[in-house]
Amino acid sequence: MLRSARTAAAAFAHGGDDLVIDELLLTPDLLPEWMDALSGLEVLLVCVTCPLAVAEQRERDRRNPIGLARGHYRMVHDHGTTYDMTVDSTMGTPAELARAVLRRQLLR
Repeated sequence: MLRSARTAAAAFAHGGDDLVIDELLLTPDLLPEWMDALSGLEVLLVCVTCPLAVAEQRERDRRNPIGLARGHYRMVHDHGTTYDMTVDSTMGTPAELARAVLRRQLLR
């Protein structure tokens, strides 16, 4: 299914659509596979983060299984690739953070 999602996203992007791909990089192979699928396209890698305590509170608020946030906290960013930018989700509203990403994209 993930391969199909990458193929579909790449087709939309090659067709001229701007995309935001929100991927939880749980295994080291996911980022290279995404980058292969999106080759030839302009890609902005954005690290979205927050303090662990906030992630755990969000987990409780969503009634997700306890422990996922802690278990994934470092793993999802442990792929050896440098991000183009980082946003902390506690430092603004989703709209404000999206505008920051768009501003960064325009500077490229």
